[in-house]
Amino acid sequence: MRNRKTPIIIIAVLIICLAAAGVLAACSASGADGVGIKSIEKTGSSGNVDTYTIYYTDGNSFEFTVTNGTDGANGTDGTDGADGSSVTALDIYNQYKLATGDEELTYEQFVDAFMDVNVSSDNSDVIASVLRSVASVTTEFYETRYTIGGWTGITTSTGTALYSGSAVIYKIEDEYTYFITNYHVVYSGYGNDDNLKYAESGADSKNIARKIVVYLYGSENTAALTTQKVNNYSGVNYGEYAIECEYVGGSESNDIALIRAKTSDVKSINPEVQAVTFASGYDVGETAIVIGNTGGNGISVTEGIVSVHSEDINLQISSNITVHRSMRIDASMYGGNSGGGCFNLYGELIGVPHAGNGEEEQSINYAVPVDVAKMVADNIYYYAVDGDDSTRGAYSMDFGAEFDEENSRYIYDEAAQSGKIVADCTISSVTEGGIASSLGLQSGDVITAFTINGKDEYSISRGYMTEYPLYALKAGDAFTVTYKREGSQYTTESYIVQSANLTKVS
Repeated sequence: MRNRKTPIIIIAVLIICLAAAGVLAACSASGADGVGIKSIEKTGSSGNVDTYTIYYTDGNSFEFTVTNGTDGANGTDGTDGADGSSVTALDIYNQYKLATGDEELTYEQFVDAFMDVNVSSDNSDVIASVLRSVASVTTEFYETRYTIGGWTGITTSTGTALYSGSAVIYKIEDEYTYFITNYHVVYSGYGNDDNLKYAESGADSKNIARKIVVYLYGSENTAALTTQKVNNYSGVNYGEYAIECEYVGGSESNDIALIRAKTSDVKSINPEVQAVTFASGYDVGETAIVIGNTGGNGISVTEGIVSVHSEDINLQISSNITVHRSMRIDASMYGGNSGGGCFNLYGELIGVPHAGNGEEEQSINYAVPVDVAKMVADNIYYYAVDGDDSTRGAYSMDFGAEFDEENSRYIYDEAAQSGKIVADCTISSVTEGGIASSLGLQSGDVITAFTINGKDEYSISRGYMTEYPLYALKAGDAFTVTYKREGSQYTTESYIVQSANLTKVS
């Protein structure tokens, strides 16, 4: 398996501009109490603020407002209303969730339930929108390579090396804009001591890029070596559109890294950038649109489908060969595509492409699934802003148990017209003196859920899902485990996580 030191990004966003007096058609589906939404209509306007009314099937109604514009503080809510020309379906969706508190409603469900949508057959509208959330990446290293052979034995070569990749915008804040990319995009096994000594990226090891820059779509340059010497190495001309980034943290075992740039630098190039929206999941057969920095020559687009929901692949990033859970896609990927994003038809991120089987097999390529990418990015971000300089990177709780999948089967949901593989997550072994042991868990127990602080429940229906709560748990959190033993269901006592329970993830 060859990993791709070039970013790939799958993009497809469904943005619908509403007419000035538009009405959103609704389905007549009812909730548990028999009351459904009849329609959503624009019923008023004051300056850049529009009022929308939700009409329920029982005769009641509810109002909420949306500010026109798309360049608000978080890049999506249009809080300053400067654009002021249209409201998108995504604006309505975000405001509807805020107004109703319905955090479980996905964008796809919202559109299906409340809108008549004509999706362009060529997906050009989706691609045009998502291009605001992608970037190409160039990483610079001072490297020393050793070649064995010939009459001279070992030959040493030292110099400046440039690599190309991609990224997607994870989060936009007042001070910093954060990007997700692949760990292997910012890593080189040939980095030397000077690479760390002269690092400008905040690198914490000689194998992390000494300098990282991103280029937003539409404002791209090709970095090139120059004859000018910097620190006795060849200098680099990055061009006028380069945005310098800081290395925030990463995980080789998950092939995810977080970098950040000053938001003022990003907005000075393009004030209309957008953070990605994360999908709640994905299905086999879904459209996968990939946008990446193909060959290091700038952003380009390919399209395919999700071929395999989840499989393990072997990748070698450092000297270690590690097993990675990946989703398989058949969209073409090439060098330079790594680190970008894979999106569904609603513009939601479903994966971060990172590997392929080689140039001859372009229909077999892989992406880090959205659940892993977001889980790790959220974790890295938390420890980057927690005020503790000693924590950097990703951390997971050591639960002290190993798991096997048993009774694996495929379940099809006729109503949703989708299916999924489920299995019993069975404890195969328990570490003596570990957390699982202290909670009374034992081999043969089937784990069904983790509940954090009495409110956040993580249902477990596949073995890999046990990672989700272990990454989410932080020092001071309390959690319980629900499990089955000999046909009966039980819940453990509460366990309070200590700092010593958390282990840095490689």
